Amino acid sequence: MEIERKFLLSSLPEQFNTYEAIEMEQGYLITDGCTLRIRRAGEECYLTLKQKSGNTLSRGVAIENEEYETEIPRQAYEAMKQLVVGGFVTKTRTRIPYLNHVIEVDVFHGALEGLVFAEIEYLDREDAQTLPLPSWFSKDVSSDKRFRNTKLRLMEEEEIRDFLTEIGQIALVL
Repeated sequence: MEIERKFLLSSLPEQFNTYEAIEMEQGYLITDGCTLRIRRAGEECYLTLKQKSGNTLSRGVAIENEEYETEIPRQAYEAMKQLVVGGFVTKTRTRIPYLNHVIEVDVFHGALEGLVFAEIEYLDREDAQTLPLPSWFSKDVSSDKRFRNTKLRLMEEEEIRDFLTEIGQIALVL
């Protein structure tokens, strides 16, 4: 079970460039009913199945998902790339330790250049309702479907520009 929330940022945390960062590429094989994703994170490759549990939490809108992930050989990843529907999302993910958790800040590349947001995964439902948020978090966008990678990969260039202007994220580009 995965319980997570997504946030826009008012700024990047201090010493952002000193934290662990990894280049990622991911695409989707299935997005209807559940998602089946392939991801390359640095030199490692994964196949991930996610299905919404349908539950949301009372504080904020944290989403619960059933998630199953397995590492796959690079050649399997490369073979599955041709099956991806709707293109790939590329990003740099920076992992920031925070109160016994890890905040993952995603800085997007390519057509999504200028988009930056953070995700935090919780230990359980109680944790999701009580963990204080860092001061550099702004709006909770967990329930906004536009922030799902399955949606982002399908956006057209003009739609992306309008989206970035609307959320004010262009200013956070590194």
